[in-house]
Amino acid sequence: MTDGMHPEVAAVLQKAQQLQALMDDQLHKMNTETFTAADETNTVEVTLNGHHHLKSVFIEDGLLRLGAQTVEQRLNEALQKATAKASASITADRERLDEMVADLTGEGTSQQ
Repeated sequence: MTDGMHPEVAAVLQKAQQLQALMDDQLHKMNTETFTAADETNTVEVTLNGHHHLKSVFIEDGLLRLGAQTVEQRLNEALQKATAKASASITADRERLDEMVADLTGEGTSQQ
């Protein structure tokens, strides 16, 4: 594939493929990873995916008898905890990706 190709062009294409693989891996992770959290009383549990979309909700039997305000409070607590987990993961992934991109682009600038 690189026969007859200028070495710098081949190097740039290789780095582009590595960047594409990193982004594909991250997208796969966002599509498959989940973040589950419960309220303090463990009566409500929610699961978010890597895009922060709600995937499931569990409400313990009998909780609805305590009223909508109580259920709302516990649901919001569980959602906030799951969102915090997802956000922390995304931040860590972003930092990791930024380092990898810097390494890849740093290699390119040191070869020139």
